[in-house]
Amino acid sequence: ALGNSGADSRRGDQGARYDPGVTSLDKELARLFAPDYLDAVDKRSIEEVRAMRADCQEAETVLSYVRRVAQGRLDIVHSFLDHRDTGQSVGDLAGAVEDLPSIIGSGPARPSGYGRLPSQMSPDMESVDLTREIDEVLDADGIGKLPTMTEGDLRDIAARLTIIEARVSDERKTLHERIDALQAEIVSRYKTGKATVDGLMS
Repeated sequence: ALGNSGADSRRGDQGARYDPGVTSLDKELARLFAPDYLDAVDKRSIEEVRAMRADCQEAETVLSYVRRVAQGRLDIVHSFLDHRDTGQSVGDLAGAVEDLPSIIGSGPARPSGYGRLPSQMSPDMESVDLTREIDEVLDADGIGKLPTMTEGDLRDIAARLTIIEARVSDERKTLHERIDALQAEIVSRYKTGKATVDGLMS
């Protein structure tokens, strides 16, 4: 479990991350969410504070990627559910693939909250490890079987993907709060002359 009390309670409600062995991402989040992570940050060197901020930004980039993958697969499942709700033919997989851009663009409404763009464009980790939990719910083979699944199966998959997306969104929010706190510390040092402009911007 992560050290941050808010993140702990949210994870308790939504289930643990897939764990055939704790992933490097989980270990890093546990470190960044530890309750004492920001303790005495005002006593740390500017280099340490900048390194802490960079670590949080990198983790946020990874979680942004995972969240986008979860959302994309959730949108696909919802497209099949929508066909059933309207009584339309689900069609074959090829047709669904052709419709992916419109499916993802018109998926279910997202909860309001932290929607900022990641400061980095892509995570420096193997995507197969990052999406392993999502793949356990719906991988490429599973997507191919969606047209033959029952409505109950589709709704179960959608519910599980929604739980993952919600938890990852909460984790991103916690990281944004830490990034903001570290950035505020850097700005404060700049204003008081304890750091240079280079320390603020780099």
